[in-house]
Amino acid sequence: ALSPLHHGESIFTYMLIIMFFSSQAHALLLAPSLSLPKSAFVKQYVVRAHPSTPSSIGRRNNMRISSPFHIQPAIHNPRYTSSSLSLFPSDTTTLLLSSSSIVNNDNATALKSLAEALGYLIGAASLLLYTPIAVRILRTKSADGLAVSTWWLKLTSFTCTDVYNIKNGFPIAAFSETFVITLEAAVVLGLVTYHQKRIDGTTLLLACTYLILTAWALFSPSNIFPWGPPDEWISFAQILATVLNASALLPQLKQNFERRASGDYSPVTASLASVGCAVRLFTTIELTGGDPLLLLNYGVALLLNLSVLFQVIYFGTQSEKKSLVTLFLADVKSTEDTEMTAKL
Repeated sequence: ALSPLHHGESIFTYMLIIMFFSSQAHALLLAPSLSLPKSAFVKQYVVRAHPSTPSSIGRRNNMRISSPFHIQPAIHNPRYTSSSLSLFPSDTTTLLLSSSSIVNNDNATALKSLAEALGYLIGAASLLLYTPIAVRILRTKSADGLAVSTWWLKLTSFTCTDVYNIKNGFPIAAFSETFVITLEAAVVLGLVTYHQKRIDGTTLLLACTYLILTAWALFSPSNIFPWGPPDEWISFAQILATVLNASALLPQLKQNFERRASGDYSPVTASLASVGCAVRLFTTIELTGGDPLLLLNYGVALLLNLSVLFQVIYFGTQSEKKSLVTLFLADVKSTEDTEMTAKL
């Protein structure tokens, strides 16, 4: 007959075995939900007979109770502590952390996809950015309320940003609207110059210089001066673009302030540009890794476009006593037609 001590020892041993395999079964059930291999949870164990003789069973040996079975690892796993047997393997914590990394990667991918979609959307929407100004000039046959220097600076600024993005290999979604508004700025510049009768030798010289420098920067090999521009020059061109972008709107801001008038700068253009710059701050972070020069460029442009929009609305409503509807529809309708529509 077995002694009470031996009964207690056997029951305790079997409880340990049941608790151990229960924890492993729980880990196996958890593994499919994490889409991770089950082998990451399972630690192989063997049950070996204790070398003790029957006479030693139930005998105290140095205050330790001998057991008829001894559970020990079949292979060494450094993720388990070697000092004691763990009923709850550390693999569970490791895999939970891995699943958290997977979720973070999925979020990053989703944000990048959203940034790309917004980038192309802004590119398509930018077709309307300077179109209202061009339509107004063609309709009124006048460009007296626009500063020629503003459009020269805009064209140069946008071109520098195009070159910087292309030379750095950024995706087209990161600067699609800049490429579009470069073409639009060139069209508006041509219309303003024509209607203000400023087509002369100086204008032609500036146009030729612009085309030659742009072709040299885009199509020549990099870092092979004088055949191609050094990388430092490309970065400097982007810094110059930020300065020019600021300088481009400063004459318009100055002219509106001196005249205390809304001028001919379209509030639709200023509104779209402000929204576009705000979105571009997000897409630049996601698509270019947060390029500091581009972030600075779009941040400054956002502040300036908001300033122009405020001027147009303030002077248009306070000094010229126009309604907001009149101001925002002035690109496609005359003032008289717009006021009549607003009254109706």
